[in-house]
Amino acid sequence: MLAGSSLLTLLDDIATLLDDISVMGKLAAKKTAGVLGDDLSLNAQ
Repeated sequence: MLAGSSLLTLLDDIATLLDDISVMGKLAAKKTAGVLGDDLSLNAQ
């Protein structure tokens, strides 16, 4: 019983961590796209 509940807690922690990582990944992708967009507009001038 105890092992099962700690396993569920662990899985929950992992799910939370993955959510955080995906959010950070999206933010990083937006930043990267913004920087690339700036570079392209500078190069176009």
